[in-house]
Amino acid sequence: MTLSRLISLPLHAALELAAGTALMVAPFVFDFGSAGMVTAVVVGAGLVGLALTLGETGERGALPLNAHHAYDSGVVLGLAICSIALGIAGDTNASAVFAVAALVQMLLTTNTRYSSPVRA
Repeated sequence: MTLSRLISLPLHAALELAAGTALMVAPFVFDFGSAGMVTAVVVGAGLVGLALTLGETGERGALPLNAHHAYDSGVVLGLAICSIALGIAGDTNASAVFAVAALVQMLLTTNTRYSSPVRA
């Protein structure tokens, strides 16, 4: 059984940028506690930064595709850990948002074609 990789790199970068921005806005919309607010803004900014490093292989300043894939996988794990930690701390709103963010990032990571476009 193979997994279809439907999401291109530019779309991946755009969706990751949107997810990071949404994560930074979420504490103000869903009334997070202090720890959830700081965590969401810091992690969201990191996700936006990661999205901005995605470029074609060989592009100056771009992160190699295999490294970006590894970071994406790490982000999924980190978001899940944040969700659990914030849930234990009693911030249920933040815990739920981080759980949804982990799920979204996991779906994005598993459905992206991590290959540079072929140039003619």
